[in-house]
Amino acid sequence: MPFLQAAFCLKGFDDRNRFFATSILTILGFIFCSAILSNYLAVNFIMLLILTAVLSCSAKRRLHDAKLNKNWQLVPGGLLLLTGILSLLLENSGSYYLLILPLLSAALLLTYPSKNTKEKNNYILGYYGPVDLSSYKQKTVVMKTHNQRIEPTLAADGASEQLYAYNTTAEQSITPNDTFNDEIDREVDGKQADIGELIRLKFLGNRKIQLGLIASVALIFIGVLVNSAINAIPTEQNNTNNTELSEPQVVSNNVSVTILANKNHLLAMPDNFNLYLSEYQGVIIHWQADQVANGELWSQLSTNGDKSCQSIKFNKGSSIRPLTVLVENGSEYFASFSPLDSGELIQALAFRGKFSLCGYSFSLKGSQAVLGKHNLYAPFLEQDA
Repeated sequence: MPFLQAAFCLKGFDDRNRFFATSILTILGFIFCSAILSNYLAVNFIMLLILTAVLSCSAKRRLHDAKLNKNWQLVPGGLLLLTGILSLLLENSGSYYLLILPLLSAALLLTYPSKNTKEKNNYILGYYGPVDLSSYKQKTVVMKTHNQRIEPTLAADGASEQLYAYNTTAEQSITPNDTFNDEIDREVDGKQADIGELIRLKFLGNRKIQLGLIASVALIFIGVLVNSAINAIPTEQNNTNNTELSEPQVVSNNVSVTILANKNHLLAMPDNFNLYLSEYQGVIIHWQADQVANGELWSQLSTNGDKSCQSIKFNKGSSIRPLTVLVENGSEYFASFSPLDSGELIQALAFRGKFSLCGYSFSLKGSQAVLGKHNLYAPFLEQDA
């Protein structure tokens, strides 16, 4: 397509309007692409390279048009590439303020007037060069007036005579008037100062304006970097806190799963609850209750969960804290206790009247007889509490 070929052309000329439009479109294009495709870093980087190439080619053609040093040709594109990469890495909407640098460099190039005045009328869409854009040129309809000389006749009236006199006068005066007007236009164009030139000269001649602009750009850079650093700190702290909180929970879950997987020696108790012993002789109390989500209700290691499950309470005597309380199959509750508490816990189950755990109460009537008949639980009754 000729239009795309002209966008990447290196030998043509771009006037101010075309270079201004190209600069704005490339910068806005990068902002929109990086915002919409924020999760695709590779795609954004490729788009940034393409837009940088378009801006660099346009800058080179603008330099041709203004007959300036070619060392400028990589400045706008290079600044767009640099600030674009920083914006992608910082992942902060405030980083788009860094794009003011390529915008300022483009604005400086716009202050230089076109020096290619001979081909001024041959520019199409602001471009003049080897790529043919004539298909985009608007066709103008030229109304041709035929100044035919009307010969006088015997029937000629006053209007015909006036028309003849007008045409004759116009034919005699067209060449000198046009020449005179062209000379006047050239003098006016030579004397009239270009607005872009005035702005550039005003800027270069005023040290305070230069320092103010440099200070503003520096403040923008510092503000963007500080903002990015501030936004990054809470994220790191949250990640650290989450890691610290999740580590005990993972360990607790692993311990609970291991204990339940190795529970043995089922003993049914009178009031609809059961006892198990773990491989390390820790007591596990099991009962069925209301439907809840599967998982850990309480963990002594992380101290997280349902506070009503943090201890088993008897009608008299001290309470005992379970290691974990887990729910399986929606209604199967398992409270695992430390092997160090097995003797005290079994004696409390045998000699107390009732206990409560996780908001559920159980009667211990007849529990002593059941425990005393089991050869693995009975030895705990003989131990000193």
